[in-house]
Amino acid sequence: MSPNRLVAWIVAMVCVLSMWGCAKKTTPPAAKQEPTKTAAEYKAEADKQINEQNASQELQKLEQSIDQEATQQ
Repeated sequence: MSPNRLVAWIVAMVCVLSMWGCAKKTTPPAAKQEPTKTAAEYKAEADKQINEQNASQELQKLEQSIDQEATQQ
């Protein structure tokens, strides 16, 4: 086999294999995502849950939560 013919076969095989490898793949449907809250929604929720009487308790809960997350990482 001549070198030119060998090169032609190699190029042809590379082209065929690249087209076969680039076949269209189906992707699974995206998972259902919950809508994200806006800053105003978070503030309204916090205003309902936190008042002057329980503000220090809520602050302690947040600090404990942050400390736990910091130790886990």
